[in-house]
Amino acid sequence: MKALARALLRKSFLPLLRVRASYCAHSLDALQRGPAIVCANHVSLLDGFIVALASPVPLTFGVDTDYSRRSKVAMRGMAALAWLGFGAVVPVDIDSPYGIRTMLKRLKAGDTLMLFPEGCISQDGTPQPEHQGIHWLQQRAGVKLIRVKITGAENSRFFAKSGTAFWPSINLAFGDAKQSNER
Repeated sequence: MKALARALLRKSFLPLLRVRASYCAHSLDALQRGPAIVCANHVSLLDGFIVALASPVPLTFGVDTDYSRRSKVAMRGMAALAWLGFGAVVPVDIDSPYGIRTMLKRLKAGDTLMLFPEGCISQDGTPQPEHQGIHWLQQRAGVKLIRVKITGAENSRFFAKSGTAFWPSINLAFGDAKQSNER
């Protein structure tokens, strides 16, 4: 039943949100073999949701504590996605080592981790400096790093910080876009 709900959500919400996802062969292979770390630029409030829907495997999201534990809307949305099998959430506080330790344990247990290494949503869509924890996790766990580039979501008037478009087209590129297969 949950698998059917996941498939229906993917088939309905990605087109509704005008999301086109592309996957390069080596990224798909790394995701299916797991574990891995998926990381993406962060340009809107939709980013986690659309990456969860577009990912071919469930993801464990490292999410800021304020967002994952204090926002009732975010908590309920993340709980629903977790219940449906899209993944799980690990609260991360930049001032505490517990979240990163939990993420390392999840990687070693075989989970695929999803992080926004910039740590916050970009004001204008331009890349921000990355926190170094992602590289520490990758080295400690010995896993592959899969980059996802999100474009278009930064233009959303409703979900981005400085967007001007009501319903922009959004592209997700898992890995090298030159070698990708669209889905």
